[in-house]
Amino acid sequence: MKDIDWSKVSVEDAARRSQVLEFLKQGMVRSAEDYCNAALIFQHGDTVEDIRLAYSLATTSRALGPDEQRCRWLSAAAWDRLLMRLKKPQWYGTQFTKSPTGTWELYLVDETAVNDNDRAELGVPPLATSRARAAGLK
Repeated sequence: MKDIDWSKVSVEDAARRSQVLEFLKQGMVRSAEDYCNAALIFQHGDTVEDIRLAYSLATTSRALGPDEQRCRWLSAAAWDRLLMRLKKPQWYGTQFTKSPTGTWELYLVDETAVNDNDRAELGVPPLATSRARAAGLK
């Protein structure tokens, strides 16, 4: 990750989002897989609107292909990222942040919003597993 030119990646990501928007306008995004791929592009967007669109696209993918495991997880991750961008606690425990000391930690979780059974339905690990993962990140 140290060798990644993030300024270049940012420009390429913006171009991808623009291209996917064109695909959406032209009705070229049709299948559950198409919607899931589009959601992934917007999940890594810069704005709250990008993340909202990612969540909508992932939710549409789930409706079209309920067995699409990847997008079940992505819908939870997009929801968590949207909440995080809105400075609210996440629900599922998919988002990590760096603490002021530089260590990774699980972003604040509203532990009353969903439970580990809800997480499992979307392919998200139990909250304890996510916390342990955060502790192991460098």
